[in-house]
Amino acid sequence: MVPVLRQSGIIPDNRLTGGYENVPTRDIHMNQVGFERQWLYILDTYIRPVQEIVFVGYYKQPPEAIMNFVVRYHPDEQASLRPHHDASTYTVDMALNQVGVDYEVSFQLKDGICVDIYSQGGGVRYVRYNCSVVDTIPGWTVLHPGRLTHLHEGLPTKKGVRYILVSFVDP
Repeated sequence: MVPVLRQSGIIPDNRLTGGYENVPTRDIHMNQVGFERQWLYILDTYIRPVQEIVFVGYYKQPPEAIMNFVVRYHPDEQASLRPHHDASTYTVDMALNQVGVDYEVSFQLKDGICVDIYSQGGGVRYVRYNCSVVDTIPGWTVLHPGRLTHLHEGLPTKKGVRYILVSFVDP
């Protein structure tokens, strides 16, 4: 998927029929590259069952997701994203490329505990909890509540290019 996105460049922005971008990003939507139907299948078949375990009592099949897009973080374009809440009940955030290959992350440890993160490839920081996720394995997802509780920001990309696939579920 990443090679296709790299080649696509900027596509006219007619993607938001009925959608709303809370915080605009440098991105391409799944409906622009003909991948939305397949992504919604993956979301329902593989991610929804995990979501039902993580968010006990929240069931909706199939999940409704009208904002499904790949974000590109690049130091010379959009390197970061200001703190924000997503326009969703919950958000799916999937890494599409590899730490150490496409971007780099380094940590400072004190007594075996991470005390500082020097990120050269971005990541996400949950402001309220002062918790950062910077080295997600490609294809793995982070699920987090969208509105109200999980204010988060995209950490600056200083070296390399980072791609993430994002879905705002049940907006």
